[in-house]
Amino acid sequence: MIFRRISEHVKAQNWFAVAIDFVIVVVGVFIGIQVANWNVARADRAAEAVYLSALELDVVSSIKKLERFNANLEAQEKARAALYAYSLDPAATLQNSERNRLLSHAVFYLPSLNLNQVTFDTLKSSGDLRLIRSKQLVAALQTVSAQAADLLVLQADEFQITYMFSDPMLVDDFDMRSIFQEQGLDREVAIPWLPKDRIAFVEPPSIKTRRFRNILLYRSYFTESRRIGVRTMLEQHRRIARLIDERQRALGVPE
Repeated sequence: MIFRRISEHVKAQNWFAVAIDFVIVVVGVFIGIQVANWNVARADRAAEAVYLSALELDVVSSIKKLERFNANLEAQEKARAALYAYSLDPAATLQNSERNRLLSHAVFYLPSLNLNQVTFDTLKSSGDLRLIRSKQLVAALQTVSAQAADLLVLQADEFQITYMFSDPMLVDDFDMRSIFQEQGLDREVAIPWLPKDRIAFVEPPSIKTRRFRNILLYRSYFTESRRIGVRTMLEQHRRIARLIDERQRALGVPE
């Protein structure tokens, strides 16, 4: 319609009318583009709000896991310190149940950490990370992802030490029934069918040896490295939670 009118005005050489028609076309195109951009921006904000809510759930879950994991590592280190002191003192004695608990926590227990990073991984793989308009939040998410990868390396190192030294010593020198009857740091029972009757604990001479103490030290070295990483990640997750909250408020997301 507008183009036919322009053609008629050109034929009539009504240049003023042509100019008005041209302005109408330009303004119409501009308004159309602005409306389209506004719709895209509104859709992006809505998608960002959804992702932020999902990220918040992941972060809250990961914080709980990190706090529990850190507490377990601390309990494990306390058990190692007690066993190390016990091993050094030839005259020291322990109740059977306490010795079994310490051995289960200090030598047998092999903690692993599994964080919730589903939403962040989805954002990366889909290319939707651009929807998160907070540069600080994006940087913090990328940092914690790198920290998680570093922790996996330390975890693999400790697992290797466990398989090479801790497990062979337990299998060769200890009656594992007494250890499996004890509750672990993150489990109720290890073997459901194992009889619950208490057995007499025969303490092997190796528990007072330098080899045993060195195994404790090797395990502790990697555990301490992991504890440092866990505490760092815990602080980073708490910071991410604050950044998510700030961005949600900026978007007007109801609490």
